[in-house]
Amino acid sequence: MQKSQITIIILAASISLLGLTITQCSWVWNAINLVQEQHDHRVDMALEEVIDGLVNANDSELNRSENPFYSAAQPTITFFEVIDTTLLASLLMQYIDYHKLDPDFEYAILKTSNDSIIYSSSEIIPKSLKKDCHKACLSCLWKEEFFHLEVYFPSQRKVVLVEMSVWLIFTAIFFLILIFTFMYIINTIIKQKKLSEIKNDFINNMTHEFKTPISTISLASEVLLHTNADASPERIKKYLKIIYDENIRMRGQVDRVLQVARLDRDEFSLTKSEFDLHQLVKNTVQHLCFDQCEEVTTVNYHFDADQFILNADEMHIKNVVTNLVDNAIKYSSNGTSLDIQTNNKQEGILLSIEDNGIGMSKETIKHIFDKFYRIPTGNIHNVKGFGLGLYYVKNMVDAHGGHIEVKSEINKGSRFDIYLPLDTPI
Repeated sequence: MQKSQITIIILAASISLLGLTITQCSWVWNAINLVQEQHDHRVDMALEEVIDGLVNANDSELNRSENPFYSAAQPTITFFEVIDTTLLASLLMQYIDYHKLDPDFEYAILKTSNDSIIYSSSEIIPKSLKKDCHKACLSCLWKEEFFHLEVYFPSQRKVVLVEMSVWLIFTAIFFLILIFTFMYIINTIIKQKKLSEIKNDFINNMTHEFKTPISTISLASEVLLHTNADASPERIKKYLKIIYDENIRMRGQVDRVLQVARLDRDEFSLTKSEFDLHQLVKNTVQHLCFDQCEEVTTVNYHFDADQFILNADEMHIKNVVTNLVDNAIKYSSNGTSLDIQTNNKQEGILLSIEDNGIGMSKETIKHIFDKFYRIPTGNIHNVKGFGLGLYYVKNMVDAHGGHIEVKSEINKGSRFDIYLPLDTPI
């Protein structure tokens, strides 16, 4: 899949997710408004029933009274003789409970002309929340002036959200699952794209690595086929040695790939034995420098560890050192300078290998232990390898119960610190 195709897929999926998010938020907002309207309707019904209750109470009182107080003959009747605030509070509690509304409420009687409070159930109803108040006209009870009843629910928004809590929670859960799944799929696509690129690089590198020894073997074999019977044994032995060396080289490359395959399948096992780490490091470095170094390589040993006998798998530890020193040689220019140091630390040994090579960026350090990853050098195959060495090193150090750290700067070199316990846990 081309990079442009992946970009289009990610863009289309992102737009779809954004559209779904906006739509879902709109639905949630409409649902909240609908619940709010239903709540307001129940409040209005409760207030209507409260007014009806006050009217019925007044009618009953007038029928029982010999001298009805609500008449033109008695102009001194006050507003609060017509509207009993105790009865009002009782009716409000009764019908608010009947309609299953929030029992935590406040109410007040106001003069309609100027909104002045003439009676309130509390000190004051916040003016900033007047828009949330529910009103009912009292003109049917008192006609000389216009008054109205206001009821305020301090926790109205909270009650609405509580009523929708289950729906909102499940919506949030499913939405988070959708976002997580979307991110996971996008991340997987990107990883698969990178893996495909890495695989192609690996195949190209492997082809290049095998091409040289195969060409050399083919050329040497062709020379031998056309060699006369009276050719000198030394000449024949020379070409046979070339074939043998190149065959050993290819076998080593194949073994390295197979080792990583066994690592992935967890089919490897450690064969523990005691050995001298200092001597192993010296022998490994000397062999590599003799076999591979094209320029002068300076090696400075600082063996400061007092305890350097390891009980571990000698072959794998040797391969770890080989890979690290081999990388230091390959990625150094104008001669290699190696500083190899050991120190004892927490019942183990710390092996440090530092070079003066090309160094690595912070971004490169994040990926150097990934399988098939190689430091980019463009389309130039001046550095040999499959990108498996450091992947193998990391897995082997971990298998021995140790850990590895890297410090590096561009054009200043790199330092690998490997901690290994003196006795590898089984």
